[in-house]
Amino acid sequence: MRSFLARGAVLLTSLFVAIAQATPETAPQLNLPEKFAPPPVFKNTNLLRNIDLTKPYQREVIAVVVENISKDPQTDYYIPFDKEVAERISYIEARDKAGVLGFLDVAKAQSPGPTQWYRVFISEPVKAGEQITLHIAIGLTGVVEPVPAEINQVDRQYLKWTGTQYSRSAYVTGKQKTKIKLINNEVPDYTQLEPKSDGSSDPAKLGSTITYGPYEEVTSAQLGGDVISLRYEYTLPVITADTFSREIEVSHWGGNLAIEEKYALTNTGAKLKDNFNRVKWTATNYLNPPTAAIKSLTYGLTNFPLNPYYTDEIGNVSTSRFRQEQKPGEAHLELKPRYPLFGGWNYSYTLGWNHDLRNFVRQRGSSGNYVLRVPFMEGPKEPMVYKDVSVTVILPEGATDVAWYSPLPILSEERFFHKTFMDTLGRTAIKLRMSNVVDELQGRELRVSYNLSPVEFYRKPYVIFSALSALFLVSWVVAGIDVRIGPKKEGEEGK
Repeated sequence: MRSFLARGAVLLTSLFVAIAQATPETAPQLNLPEKFAPPPVFKNTNLLRNIDLTKPYQREVIAVVVENISKDPQTDYYIPFDKEVAERISYIEARDKAGVLGFLDVAKAQSPGPTQWYRVFISEPVKAGEQITLHIAIGLTGVVEPVPAEINQVDRQYLKWTGTQYSRSAYVTGKQKTKIKLINNEVPDYTQLEPKSDGSSDPAKLGSTITYGPYEEVTSAQLGGDVISLRYEYTLPVITADTFSREIEVSHWGGNLAIEEKYALTNTGAKLKDNFNRVKWTATNYLNPPTAAIKSLTYGLTNFPLNPYYTDEIGNVSTSRFRQEQKPGEAHLELKPRYPLFGGWNYSYTLGWNHDLRNFVRQRGSSGNYVLRVPFMEGPKEPMVYKDVSVTVILPEGATDVAWYSPLPILSEERFFHKTFMDTLGRTAIKLRMSNVVDELQGRELRVSYNLSPVEFYRKPYVIFSALSALFLVSWVVAGIDVRIGPKKEGEEGK
């Protein structure tokens, strides 16, 4: 038991890293009846639930040993959520313990009932009596709130998290435990449950970790058990991007990849109770204490970024620093807004830079087929939740047969022509929209394939040549027209 729990705790961090790098295929949605109940073909022999609250959203990893208690091989493992909880899911992914099967297909199942189901499809069926260890990663937003809702400028910020005692499951669980990781050990309030059978308190607190359980023989009918809550100190700002748009422009003629991002940020942490005091803010900055205000944003850019710029609604912002890192191709960009952003305050800005196109576009064969591989999102290193996200890819003029693959679930797709200088028909562009995205998903790769015939490379110079030729011809014709009104002089009759 101890070795299993230790392995589960160690794998927590590694799984978060794997989530940010993997690109699992999106499984189709399923339609289930209103009173759907999964067949009791599995039993959760041992379950360790790790909840990480070191960011302003919930990162949960469930390490569970699943046993097939039926007589036939099984492939479908179901996970239930209340519908209000399902609406706040940013990502949900699963893989086997050893990584042999890699990431498994997780399909969202539509049901008119009060429960939203997700199905984990195990590619290699679990035979009768056999076990498999699954690691299920879930990201939830909107699970914390500042308590108190308003604080003074130099006060500490506290957040309140509310959840359940058990990990809700569709199957009987032989033994389970819930471990909650916080950003520090300042936890003034947390739910105390009845003492365990051995007389020890439940939960047990050790530093910044609070552990509920273990619990024996938890049935599916018990759902999530008792409601538990924690109020803990959170020393970072709670950053939310109400809108985020990313524009990626591909230019074969210039050999350039231009990226521009627009942010509309809100600090959704505890609001500032009184008016902002600039003198007090300057004085406290010398000590650099933890603050709930947004002082700066740090970007780690890769693949040799060039010519960054940072503007807001007023204009260029000079309070920014850009430097190349020691590792080749990486750069550090630190942005400082014009003013600190306290709870409830908003700020909008635009950030852009360029890349050498050769680092992102590859040609397949000699048929004029190209593949663009670029990070879907490149936000700041600070924890952030993105409510409304749009990513636009502008391809060269004349690009055809455009296809894309997204590592994130897409709500809608829009295709249009984007016209720029000296374009004729316009450049083919696609806009992808999604919502409820967390910074944990940054760095995943968006792939776009398209065809661009060699003839299209000469479209722009041909347009420029034709325009200059037409201008010269018109000038020559206009210069030869006699627009004088008076009679012609002698000697000009034959002209």
